[in-house]
Amino acid sequence: MAAAAPTGPGPGHGAVEELRARIAAHLAAPTGTRRGLHAGDGWLYLHDPEMPALAHGWKLHLSARPEHLADLVDLVLPVLLRHRCDAKFAADAAVLGQLNSGLRGAAAVGKAVTVYPAPGGIAALAAELAEVLAGRPGPRVVSDRRLRADAPVYYRYGPFRAAGDDPDLVMTGPAGETFRGLADGAYRQPPWAADPFAAGAPRREATTRVGDGRYRITAGITRSPNGHVYRAVELATGRAVVVKQARAFVAEDPSGTDACGRLRHERRVLAALDGVPGVPQLVDYFRHGEEEYLVSTARGPRDLRRDVLGSGPYPPDGKGATGRDWWALARGLLAVLDAVHARGVVVRDLKPANVVLDGAGGCSLVDFGVSSLAGERPEGATLGYGLPGAGEARPAGDYYALGATLHWAATGLDPVVIDPDPAVNRERTLACLAGALPAGGQGAPDAMVTVVAGLLGLDAGARAAAAAELRHGAPVRPVRPYAAAAHRPPAVAGDLLGEAVRHTLDRCVRMAHELVDTAPEGRQPRSLLSLYDGAAGLGLELLQHPDRPEVRTAAAALARWTATHRALGRLGPGLYDGRAGVDLFLAHAARLLGTERPAPPDGPLADDLPADQVSGAAGVGTARLLLARSARADGRPEEAERYLAVAAECARRLTDGRPTDPRETPNPGTAALVEGFAHGRAGLAHFLLALPAARPEAARRLVDGLAADVPRLAAAAGAPGATRRYGSWCRGLAGIGTVLVQAARHYREPALLARAAEAAAACRALAPRMGMIGQCCGLAGVGELLVELAAATGDDRHWHAAEEVAGLILARGGGPWGRPLLPGGGPAAESPAWAVGTPGVLAFLRRLDRRGGPRPGHLFPARPVDFGF
Repeated sequence: MAAAAPTGPGPGHGAVEELRARIAAHLAAPTGTRRGLHAGDGWLYLHDPEMPALAHGWKLHLSARPEHLADLVDLVLPVLLRHRCDAKFAADAAVLGQLNSGLRGAAAVGKAVTVYPAPGGIAALAAELAEVLAGRPGPRVVSDRRLRADAPVYYRYGPFRAAGDDPDLVMTGPAGETFRGLADGAYRQPPWAADPFAAGAPRREATTRVGDGRYRITAGITRSPNGHVYRAVELATGRAVVVKQARAFVAEDPSGTDACGRLRHERRVLAALDGVPGVPQLVDYFRHGEEEYLVSTARGPRDLRRDVLGSGPYPPDGKGATGRDWWALARGLLAVLDAVHARGVVVRDLKPANVVLDGAGGCSLVDFGVSSLAGERPEGATLGYGLPGAGEARPAGDYYALGATLHWAATGLDPVVIDPDPAVNRERTLACLAGALPAGGQGAPDAMVTVVAGLLGLDAGARAAAAAELRHGAPVRPVRPYAAAAHRPPAVAGDLLGEAVRHTLDRCVRMAHELVDTAPEGRQPRSLLSLYDGAAGLGLELLQHPDRPEVRTAAAALARWTATHRALGRLGPGLYDGRAGVDLFLAHAARLLGTERPAPPDGPLADDLPADQVSGAAGVGTARLLLARSARADGRPEEAERYLAVAAECARRLTDGRPTDPRETPNPGTAALVEGFAHGRAGLAHFLLALPAARPEAARRLVDGLAADVPRLAAAAGAPGATRRYGSWCRGLAGIGTVLVQAARHYREPALLARAAEAAAACRALAPRMGMIGQCCGLAGVGELLVELAAATGDDRHWHAAEEVAGLILARGGGPWGRPLLPGGGPAAESPAWAVGTPGVLAFLRRLDRRGGPRPGHLFPARPVDFGF
């Protein structure tokens, strides 16, 4: 189900001040209590000075539609002021529109107001709120239980952070038991908490039957804030069907059409398409409470997105082991489109997830919630698969989506969408396609690029001509050649590389100033301050460019802002997600820029500190070793010794028999999580290799195990449907290979370099299909391994391979090649995060340009080792 456009980009100053003034007027009335009011992160916070400080407890959520927010405030404030409680309000209708859109996740929908009652006060407060809000509409809060069926008042047990703090991910009960506190798409309750409304609250019992028992649900297909989609059986006939749910008031567009409105529209479209081959048949439509359901015939067991993720891209010659034929898929989809267009329908949301495949290789189109029927069409489409700047819906617009969908089938990559110029995005999308296809080609690869290029043409006539040639099976004859070789990404070296480094550094300077000037809405302390995705990671990379005055100024401002930020004390101890990474940045800034030096961290390590690099002992120990180096360089040996003592304690914990494997439950994207750098054994080895006095046999055992694991992991990475995370720094061969290079230098063993090169070869094979560009799960992490290999061996082949990876990164972005606009954290937005955004890419490009150099947060020998070759 396509999501509607949000009702606005974010809180406007005027709208926030208007709602704030409305709340202030209530506070000015004589109530006998004094409340504080302040704004931040898209919320207005109401603080009761008589509220005790609580880590967690029972809280209330009040749901509303965006246009009803001001009225809701007027209704509930008098009630809140009669009770001891804290509260927060969505800052304006645009913020609530974003929450209700589902773009921030299903658990955010409907939470117009959050109320934090004092202990023992929730029952009376909730009852009064339900009375004043009875009969008012609002989307369902899926993470909570509803108090009454006729009032939008919900409750759950969760973290209490009414003063703008961010939710704890883990809550601790009275007996030391823990429970994850983050809300998700279903109600959850910790074992120590008793439901205060157990006697009278309505319950939504889990059921496998819907539609008055006519349909038995057998499996889930997708989960969405708009509503879920299920596989089911029609009990009267035994036939397989699909049941689609829509939730009221979710993802409303500016006209007021919500998920239910789009589902009703889909019902009308399916009726118009009755009997069209390749389209589901309408079976039933019914309502249950505020939710509506559409039932249609099942068209197959899997969709094209999952098919490519599970079995790999379609081979260009149609001769893959799976027997899948890209050309048959292309012509089959076009035939279905032709039949749909003949009924006066324009699909408008053709994408891989909406292409269903049957067991015989046939294809069908599903999901017509935003399709155009006789000119009537709700808003909404999927980024990258809709025609840029499309006005009136025409069949040629569906040809553009067909080209983007066929691009996915051939690459497993979504189209590039970050540049404001659609022509640039189109050219970069074709570069990604050419880069993923076999090189040196005549025949099938060139023909595939030609077809996709024609369908992605920005001129409607060109798209129609490409579709006509594909329809009739004739060779496609473009106006100008679209050979795959002509579109391949560049090898980024020389002047082009230097220009890209300078420009990307300028972007990072701008990001630093933006972070200092205005904290982005809704970001948690980790994402504001951490090495992984906040100020510390951005700042550590800026410090690698001290020769430019504007960079020094930005880094100094970022360091001062970080050192005084109110969220600093709420960070955990970790290197990548906590205080250790921030301390590392502030210490280096003090040394290089003269900013205020923070107090050395002290206190014992927590008993439940995990083992890994991201949050745990390996990362804390790594940070302390780096801080000790800095302290020694500054002539503070006593401070260095304190850091080394903590590092030694971290090493002791990692070698004393405690569990060190990841705590994460395995999932389809696990890849080499257990062996990997972020949460696994490679990260432990990285730290222990730099502190050999602490059980050197433990480091050796880890290294030998990783070297033995590489052939198995490389083979798994080469399977057609292997997750691309096998190539990553965090849980893949890029991180493992990097540690093996480190170990080869430490032990002076060329055999370990050979294993690292084997890991690098597997990463290079995956790289053309890796959509992310960053350090953690993306191409920059692969490039870093190649830089390490090249620096260790002096082999130019590794430098050339790293240059090719840099070209793949630029192909995923916009702008001119030398002045890239890089996506991060999403396909259409830059990010200041080291892990997934621009600073991490800059780190790789810098080290490629300088032929080596420091990698923030990592421990490597200062000088290369002569291996004798």
